[in-house]
Amino acid sequence: MTSETPRARRRERRSDNPRRHRVNLAYNDTELAIIQTAAAVAGLKPAAYAARAALAVAKEEVSPAPVDFKDRLRALADARVAVNRIGNNLNQIAAVLNAEGEETPERLAAVLERVEVAVQRLDAATLAVLEGGA
Repeated sequence: MTSETPRARRRERRSDNPRRHRVNLAYNDTELAIIQTAAAVAGLKPAAYAARAALAVAKEEVSPAPVDFKDRLRALADARVAVNRIGNNLNQIAAVLNAEGEETPERLAAVLERVEVAVQRLDAATLAVLEGGA
């Protein structure tokens, strides 16, 4: 090992609860390469990486999610931001109506159109998450 290569961390051995059981995992070449790369990034050996990942899922510390889950969450977050912006616009219109008693029909129509579009996006994003089981 060169001085440039980081050393993989080792789990401290615990005499009060030693690990006596082994599980044999089998991977094809592509799967093994993926595990080795992820383990290297985490600074672990492939077996330690697989053990930690499996235990984290089994203990429900992490939840496995489909690859497109991030896209669905992003759609929900974007829709939420849009609804918040519309809420600000409605507050501005209410302030004008309270102060001056007037608001243009065009501005009211524009805000209501944005409300409709944002709600449609939010509905679509919610359905996508529900249909994806996430």
